[in-house]
Amino acid sequence: MKAKTKQNKITRRQQLQLFISIMATFAILFLTLGIIIFNLFQTSTYRSIDSDIKAQVASIKKQPNMQANTQNGPQGPGSSRMNDKNKQPEPRAPFQASILVFDDNGKLLNKLSLGNRYSVLKNIKLNKRNLNQKQTIAVKKMNFRALLIKVSKSNNNPMYAGHYVLIMQNIDTQIQATENFQRILIITFFIFWVIALILSYVLTRISMFPIIRSWKQQSEFVNDAAHELRTPLTIIQGKLEYMLTKPHQTIIDEAESISVSLDEVSRLNSLTNNLLVLARSDQATTKMDYQLTTPEYFLKDPIMPFKEIINSQSKVFQVNLNHKNDIKLNVDRDKIKQVLIILLDNATKYTPENGTIRIYDHIEGSKYQIIVSDTGIGISDPDKKKIFGRFYRVDKSRNKNSGGHGLGLAIAHQIINTHHGKIFVRDNLPTGSEFIFELPIKH
Repeated sequence: MKAKTKQNKITRRQQLQLFISIMATFAILFLTLGIIIFNLFQTSTYRSIDSDIKAQVASIKKQPNMQANTQNGPQGPGSSRMNDKNKQPEPRAPFQASILVFDDNGKLLNKLSLGNRYSVLKNIKLNKRNLNQKQTIAVKKMNFRALLIKVSKSNNNPMYAGHYVLIMQNIDTQIQATENFQRILIITFFIFWVIALILSYVLTRISMFPIIRSWKQQSEFVNDAAHELRTPLTIIQGKLEYMLTKPHQTIIDEAESISVSLDEVSRLNSLTNNLLVLARSDQATTKMDYQLTTPEYFLKDPIMPFKEIINSQSKVFQVNLNHKNDIKLNVDRDKIKQVLIILLDNATKYTPENGTIRIYDHIEGSKYQIIVSDTGIGISDPDKKKIFGRFYRVDKSRNKNSGGHGLGLAIAHQIINTHHGKIFVRDNLPTGSEFIFELPIKH
C-alpha cells in the first residue's frame, strides 16, 4: 500500500512537471510570435510613413523652374501656388503632412500657407541638431513623424532655397491602429493562453498515459517474475538443506529430493528463457527469418507430436486443414511453430479425458486464420481481455499443477504482433475455448 502511494505521488509530480513544461513552451511560443507580429506591423507602419516623408523630400529638392511655371501658368494639381503678398510659390503638402520653412535664425517663413494648422504648429522651434534625423514629436496631443532638411540655395523654389525645411507627417491614425492591434494581440494571447492551459493538461494526460501504463506493467512484471522465481528457489533450497541434514544417505535414498530439485531447475530454465524472449521482443532485438511459404511447412511439425500425446491421454484430436496448400504467407516458420505449440499445449492441459481438441483453418478476406479449440472449462469474458498479459493465469492452482507460469500466451501475442497479425480467444460452444490467430495473405 505504501509503495503504491509513493508511486502515485511520483506519478503526480511527473505529471505536474510535464504540465508546467508544456504550458511554458506554449507561453513562450505565443509570446514570441506576438512580439514578432507586433514588431513587424509597427515597422511596416513606420516604414510607410517614412516612405511618404522621403517622397516629400525628393519633391522639395527637385522643384520645377518657378520662372517657367510662372510664365506658363500652373501645371497641374501638384504645382505650387503663388503667395500674393510675397510673390513667391508657397509649399504644398499632402493632407496629413505639414511643411515648415525656417530661415537660419529660426524664423518661420510660411505662416500663411499653414492656414488653420498654424495655431497647432506655431510653437515648434528650429533645432538644427536634428538635421537629417527622423523623429517622432508630440504637439498639443497630436503626434507627428518629422524630418528636418537643409535645402540648397540653388533650389528652384525661392521659398525653399537656402532654408531649413521641417517635414511633418501626422501619425495619430497609425498610432491608434498600432494601439488597437496591440490590444487585439493581448486579447488573443489571453485566449490562446487559456487554450494552451487546456491543451497542456490534455497533452500531459495523453503523454503520461503510456508511461504510467508501462510503469505499472513493469512493476507487475517484476513482482510476478520475483514470485515465480521465488517458488522453485524455495523448493530447491529446502530440498538441499534437507539433504545436508543426512550426509550419510546415498543418492538412491535421496532420489526423490534430487528429482524434485531437477524439476524445479528445469522450470527455472524454462521461465528464464521465456523472460528472455519477452525482453528481446520489447527491445525489438529478436531476429526474424521471414520466408514466403505455404502453411503446410509450419503446421506439420507441431501437430504430429501432439497427436500422439493427446491420444495417449484418452482425448480426441481432430485436424481439419483445408487451405494449407492454397495460400502464401510471409512468416518466420519457427516462430509460428512456437505459437502453435503454445496453443496446442494449453488445449491439451485444460481439456479433460474424452474431451476434444481440434485444429482447423479458415480464410477471412485477406487473412488466414488458424483456430485451436478445446472442450475444457472455458474462459470468462473478463479473463478474455487479460489472458494475453504476462503472468496472467485464469486458474493459478491448475497452472501450478501443470507447470505453467503464465508467459506462453504473452509470447504468442508478441510473435503474432510482430507478423502484423492478430490473436484472440472466443467461446467454443457449448463448452470450451477457441484460440484464433490470423496472418496476412501474400497475393
